[in-house]
Amino acid sequence: MRIPDHTSGAYPLHAVGPLSKLVMLISVSLLGMVWNTVLLQAVLLMVLILAARLLAGVSLPRQFKAMSFLVWMGLPYFVLTLLAVRTGSVWREWGPLVITYEGWNTAGALTLRMFVLFLASFIYIATTNPRDFVQAVHQRLRVPYRFAFGLSIALTFLPLLEEEGKVIAAARRVRGSKPPRGLGGKARWWGGYAQAVLVNAIRRVQQTASAMEGRGFGAYTDRTYLRPVKASPAGLGWASALAATALMLAWAV
Repeated sequence: MRIPDHTSGAYPLHAVGPLSKLVMLISVSLLGMVWNTVLLQAVLLMVLILAARLLAGVSLPRQFKAMSFLVWMGLPYFVLTLLAVRTGSVWREWGPLVITYEGWNTAGALTLRMFVLFLASFIYIATTNPRDFVQAVHQRLRVPYRFAFGLSIALTFLPLLEEEGKVIAAARRVRGSKPPRGLGGKARWWGGYAQAVLVNAIRRVQQTASAMEGRGFGAYTDRTYLRPVKASPAGLGWASALAATALMLAWAV
């Protein structure tokens, strides 16, 4: 899976503050965790797909490509849950294997929940500048800027590590590394790949720490920003309305 980068644009969600969108994300996640039927989860997923396209400017191919890796996780999860739930009305029965209508509902709801939570987080990441999020956490929530800056570094390193992983994989192919065969070969291949990425990550951390120390990071109790993040009234209204709606719907269920 490719780590999504934030994009800028004229779509409504791009103009909403990071903390307001965080409230929206929590509200949608609350509904996703509370609703336990296939129908409700499917409706919520469709709403998120439309919101990503119309409010965030994320095209349908990009959404489906981002969620494609969940199919390989969701399909086995769906089958195992379907076979594990044996209570309720029986739909099909083959010897010891029993499939019930409740099993279909539970397996479908849990599988769709994975897509709902992922897509909600994807929309947030795709429409939020990590730097704006860190500044909002420090300025609005009064989190010490040392911790906020550490979070910013972590968010910045993720795309860098992804690109380094691609470079390492390409270098292995150039050197004539053959595709691994068997479980043992794949385990050794991925072990060496993870080790190379980890070594590069540690090297980057050391370089960043030396640069921060050389610039006197943490010498002062507070810091200033060239472009302060301001909360938009429209974003606060959207977040409040969505949070209230989510609480009412969750309570109704």
